[in-house]
Amino acid sequence: MDTDWIRRAPELSPEAAPAGEVLSPPKAASDRPWVLLLGENEAALERAARSLLSFGLPVISPPEQPPLPIAVEELPPPSIQGERILYAPSIERGFFDTPLSAASPLYLLPRLASIASEGTPLSFVATALEADLGRRARNVLSQRGLASRFEIRRVPGERSDDGGEPAPSWDDLERALRARGESALGHVFRSSALKGAEAVDALKRAVELDPDLPSARYELGKALIQTDDIQGAVAQFRTTIELLPEYASAWGNLGAALGELEDFEGASSALTRAVELDPENAALHSNLGASYRDQGRLSEAETRFRRALALDPDFVFGHYNLAHTLFLAGRYAEAIEAFEKARSMDRSRSTRQALLLACARLASGDIRGAHREYREVFERLDGSSRKDHRAVAEWDLKQLAQRTGVTPELKETASLLRALG
Repeated sequence: MDTDWIRRAPELSPEAAPAGEVLSPPKAASDRPWVLLLGENEAALERAARSLLSFGLPVISPPEQPPLPIAVEELPPPSIQGERILYAPSIERGFFDTPLSAASPLYLLPRLASIASEGTPLSFVATALEADLGRRARNVLSQRGLASRFEIRRVPGERSDDGGEPAPSWDDLERALRARGESALGHVFRSSALKGAEAVDALKRAVELDPDLPSARYELGKALIQTDDIQGAVAQFRTTIELLPEYASAWGNLGAALGELEDFEGASSALTRAVELDPENAALHSNLGASYRDQGRLSEAETRFRRALALDPDFVFGHYNLAHTLFLAGRYAEAIEAFEKARSMDRSRSTRQALLLACARLASGDIRGAHREYREVFERLDGSSRKDHRAVAEWDLKQLAQRTGVTPELKETASLLRALG
């Protein structure tokens, strides 16, 4: 099956239409305009796109077949001079509702843009049927990842009765991969059904077949984290970034892995770049805040946690992270309020966070409330779990003692923990 760029005339037609009302401005800057046109009528979307493709620049599009997750790994550079426009009509057809990176727009958009640009400024015009895009790539509509560069516009027009050609299914994608025989990308997709060492082995084979396949490196890094090989994961995420510098998720996972290795400065540096590339991602802001908190940069941490909660008010661990930071800053009343709000939303009833809330109550002078919290926590635990959590709670007390000194209330609480654990 041939995989090459579709080369289009700069002006697709003298017929053009206004390119719709602006629904959302770009969330991140780009060198050249990036526009995503949403609508319900493919013909209206195409007419609107024409008004954006008349700059006298070369216009290229990815092939309609094979599916986009395959095409972006097989496309050669377009080998054209100077600036160009990437036009992706019906881009929703190339995305799949899956956590696998190789089929997600979080990966596909930077991969496609990287190949198309060849290091030169790139304008990007895409169209999508709004309802289909919502089902297949909600993170595009929320301007996650490189989609943050899109200005999103809606183009009026009623959807045709036939609905057009059906979008490729996951089965269609797997059949297209099987038709190619053994391939690096095939092993990447196969790994999604595997766990532990089996997933690692499949992804190592993918890397052997194609050492420069970013999705193979990235998925191998994730699999190595699951098998507790953090150093190996860091190496794979670094290679992913070398191959695909604008892939926010790789920067985010690198930051998280470096945090596990207690390289907090490295973690915050990587996570800062991740946030720049994916500014609408609440989890990335929260992870960056955690790296600041671990360095004692509490004001910066608070700013990040509050930004995470502005993006996602229901982000439970964003509330917990903010509460912990306020506790470390000695703002105990605010910390208790934030802990209580998080707990009211937390179906898992995090034991670790409950211990921090108890310590915050103790620090605020509410010894009865603190002891009540500790008793409630340890009533839910048994056996070795009690011993482990007592050690955690005692560590919290030691950290508090460093700030407040050893008080009678701390001694009384230490005695209670020994009795409970």
